[in-house]
Amino acid sequence: MLFLAVFCGFLAEYKLEHVIEHNREKTFIESIIEDAQLDTAHIRKILGQKEIQRLYADSLIKALYNYETGKVSDFVIYRYFRQIIGATDWVKPTERTLMQLKNSGGMRLIRNKDAADIIIAYDGSGNEVIEQQDFLEKVFLEIWQPSCQLFNFNYYNPGTYRGISEAAVLQSHDKQRFVQFANMLTAYGGGLSIYCQELRKMQDQAIKLLDVLKHEYHL
Repeated sequence: MLFLAVFCGFLAEYKLEHVIEHNREKTFIESIIEDAQLDTAHIRKILGQKEIQRLYADSLIKALYNYETGKVSDFVIYRYFRQIIGATDWVKPTERTLMQLKNSGGMRLIRNKDAADIIIAYDGSGNEVIEQQDFLEKVFLEIWQPSCQLFNFNYYNPGTYRGISEAAVLQSHDKQRFVQFANMLTAYGGGLSIYCQELRKMQDQAIKLLDVLKHEYHL
């Protein structure tokens, strides 16, 4: 009888731990879903901004390579560059739940293999986005110094609708300087293209993540 009582007590404790772990797992899953939904909305917003930024970078590159006085105005070049430097937002993956999972012993808490696999894949796509952002920020810093030699930022007027003075004039019209600056912008534009691709991959992974988790956990 004593053995049976001990066994029943052990079994009850085991079931209780199992229920607690299951509830804890489901809580993490629900939190990951919330994070992914936030990420999806943010990705959509930033992706739109960066695609427009890339188009303006392409326009500025062409204007600089083909610049001839009278054919492309300095004002237009100022406007293109303003659109490039104005889009400064980046995607910041919501990592609150993933950090908690990692601090709680990795993915061992997530017992569903399909769920664990898609969470790991999503985390990886977010890391790739961050890596490309780091690259773009470094390239942008390299562009900033020569831009200060080409543009007079006093012509940018944030308080006006257009944001640029009609009298805007470039500080230099040296063709070689234009070509060098366009070369740097080409590297930045290429990086933006890759960044947009990485954002789309992360967006696709977020959609897959939401579908799998909602299906596996009946949410």
